[in-house]
Amino acid sequence: MRKRSPNIRIKPDIFRWLRESSGWTLEDVSNHLNVSVEWVLKWERGEKEPTLNEIKNLSKAYKRPLAAFFLPAPESELPLPQDFRRLPGQQRPLSKKTILAIRKARNLQVICTELMTNVDIPVDPDVIRAQLSDDAEDIALRERDRFGIWIEDQHPWHNPYEAFKNWRDLIEHKNIRVFQFPMELEELRGVALMDSKPYAIVINSSDTIQARIFTLFHEYGHILLHEPALCTPENPMTGDSHGAKVESWCNHFAGAFLLPQESIRGDFARCGLHGYSRIAARYKVSLSTVLTRLVSLHLISQNQYLSEMRKLSGESSDKEDQAGGGGESSARRAQRERGEVFVSLVLENTQRGLITSSRALDYLDIKTKHLGELTKQKP
Repeated sequence: MRKRSPNIRIKPDIFRWLRESSGWTLEDVSNHLNVSVEWVLKWERGEKEPTLNEIKNLSKAYKRPLAAFFLPAPESELPLPQDFRRLPGQQRPLSKKTILAIRKARNLQVICTELMTNVDIPVDPDVIRAQLSDDAEDIALRERDRFGIWIEDQHPWHNPYEAFKNWRDLIEHKNIRVFQFPMELEELRGVALMDSKPYAIVINSSDTIQARIFTLFHEYGHILLHEPALCTPENPMTGDSHGAKVESWCNHFAGAFLLPQESIRGDFARCGLHGYSRIAARYKVSLSTVLTRLVSLHLISQNQYLSEMRKLSGESSDKEDQAGGGGESSARRAQRERGEVFVSLVLENTQRGLITSSRALDYLDIKTKHLGELTKQKP
């Protein structure tokens, strides 16, 4: 006879907190466990007890340790950044996939603080604040100078993937971690997390590589303004609200940083509108980014801009293969998702005996055999 899984007493507030903070509805749990919604409600009211197998199932589904169900009280969690994707009152709850990505990034921030403190590395970001009243063009030139990156450095990069890696490295050397996790594409392209240090930028790895480059600097703009927010840079809010002004400034800054005015004017004079795809290839950005930059500098008319954007909406020429996934080793995934700085911090802490190999594997989400692969790659 098959042994029945025992019933487990879980505090109702713990049960409800884990569900809600993971982005699951009552119906989601009902469908996942094949029980009625009323049955789930009875668990959350303390009227019934789930079985151990059901708790294990939800632990795996929520991506939470089993021990979380046995905490004495719900843990306090940081609120999400402001939602600048839609007007107040129009926001929709984030999906499970997106909530998980943000939760992972925040956990990595906490781990990073520990790792940096262990080896006496300061956690403060190396940034100079900007104000919304500042000219985004001027701030973009200032930041280019502070990064020490020139057009002559940018153009030789072979493709957008190399460009993204180089831009990411430069931002990470400003003591800002850059993480990449899959999120619902229409829901969120990026977010800056600034409620703990080191600051972090989370990029949607489901996006095209060119779009990720733009989002990277859009979110860096949020850090300069000290205005963290949930963002969809290519579809920002409109109007005169504070959120709309912040999104507009960050978009302007990202375009001005990636396509400096003096250089883009010269390139447009040589290529014209018919050759703007060559400009996109040269700067390793999307076609829509080039068009937006051209219209913002009044190099093309609004009608020309709208006409070209309509053409793009029906084509796939502005899309690149998306990174991650197929054929990728666990070690490579760890580097792509967490960044080379984070990986190096984990390896250094491990080699100096400051954390165990078991914790290193957990922090990197890899198996033992892949730890050696990462160690060999470390300079």
